[in-house]
Amino acid sequence: MMWFDGKFEFTLPIQCNGRMVLFAMIARLHDGLPLSATTDHDPSQAVLLSKKYAKILSKKAQSFPDRCSLFTGSHWLYLISSLGVCFITLCEESYPAVLAYCFLDEVQREFISLYDGKRVDSCRRPYALIEFDQTIAKTKQRYLSTRTLRTRTSLTDMSQEVKLRPPHRLNLDDLGPVPGSVTQDMNSSGYTYRPQTNSKQVEMSWITKLTLVLCAMCSVMNFFRVIGLLNAGAMNLDNESSSLFRGATMFFLAFALATFQSYLLIYNSSWREFKCLMATFLTLFANFYLYIHGLRFGFTVAFHAVVFLLAAFQIMQKPDRLKLPDYTV
Repeated sequence: MMWFDGKFEFTLPIQCNGRMVLFAMIARLHDGLPLSATTDHDPSQAVLLSKKYAKILSKKAQSFPDRCSLFTGSHWLYLISSLGVCFITLCEESYPAVLAYCFLDEVQREFISLYDGKRVDSCRRPYALIEFDQTIAKTKQRYLSTRTLRTRTSLTDMSQEVKLRPPHRLNLDDLGPVPGSVTQDMNSSGYTYRPQTNSKQVEMSWITKLTLVLCAMCSVMNFFRVIGLLNAGAMNLDNESSSLFRGATMFFLAFALATFQSYLLIYNSSWREFKCLMATFLTLFANFYLYIHGLRFGFTVAFHAVVFLLAAFQIMQKPDRLKLPDYTV
């Protein structure tokens, strides 16, 4: 049972030893831009994973109620939001929820007293208000010891409010697919961390692999035609050599584009759809030029066109690699 007197001092029957409030961050609500956070570092793999969940939660806080909680498998995340800003704290599993919300309420009051809505909306880079981390750290330090804690928030009022309006309980599925997952065992409180890969490469289906092989064949065919036309042009000193060199240029363009399409099939890239469409258009133009100048047969042109259209379709359908927000704080 909690005891509270007129000096806002209290004791709890729960023994809260050690670092209980582990991390706190503030983010803009409509886009999840981090504004400030505690800058202490904990090398624990479990804490690092829970921090990543906190950053993902901040990105999606706008779609959740203004008071939420989430169990990551080893820690609790608590969130409150108001006036276009969300406040998130990471606590150990045994830390009382009412204290976590009191902590967030104090941080919220301090933040609102220093920064208005215009200042928040004007932020264009992550952690633009990082100087507020000193205030968070001081508040966090006071909440590490519950024996002598003096809080500006009435614990009686907060306890009653939490009881009458319980926080919305989130689960990890509400965050969507997350690289580096927590697998829970029904008979154990442990977890298994599966770290995400840093590679930009994505898993390919069999038809994508087939398309990649066909693109490689087109690249090889165009490369050998470039070598052949350059040798033929070097042996001719008449006007025909200039047309051969132009043809070699078009074959080299087709070779480079086939190689580029292969790259887009394997790796993710910014502006991927635009690059794919431009490469496909230039490839069709190069093959049409070669056809009307008698340097490529109609069947070969049709083969290259089908391969590149198939490659373009596979590239456009390839899912984006989910990138987890990973800031330096």
